[in-house]
Amino acid sequence: MASLEVEGKLIKKLDVRSGVSASGNSWSSQDFVIEIPGQYPQLAVFNVYGDRVQLSQFNDGEYIKVSFDIRGREYQGKYYNTLNCWKIERPGVDGQNGGSQPGGTTAPQGGTTTVQPPQPSAPVEQPQSGGDDLPF
Repeated sequence: MASLEVEGKLIKKLDVRSGVSASGNSWSSQDFVIEIPGQYPQLAVFNVYGDRVQLSQFNDGEYIKVSFDIRGREYQGKYYNTLNCWKIERPGVDGQNGGSQPGGTTAPQGGTTTVQPPQPSAPVEQPQSGGDDLPF
């Protein structure tokens, strides 16, 4: 199966679940939520199984890039999907994006960045009122 990638803001890390399998092997799993930007931002839940990914390195509010695959299964006539994360990184660590969020603003660790619209440098002249210069 092809691997997929998505970038977004880490919203929340959920509690670690762990246990012992029927064959006696211990396991651990953790879910986390990211907000994928766009015209209509979406929340997506990803799963990290085992210690392949160190989710503790990342803070809520941090912009991350997630590499994952999709796993589907059937249980009692219903179908379920899991977004199985196998790598998380900070965008721009390899120098591609300079650690920036979309729009070119750098996010501080653990926080969010607000981009203000540019302010005009000089007052904009308004047309003089008094005449009926409407085109219709």
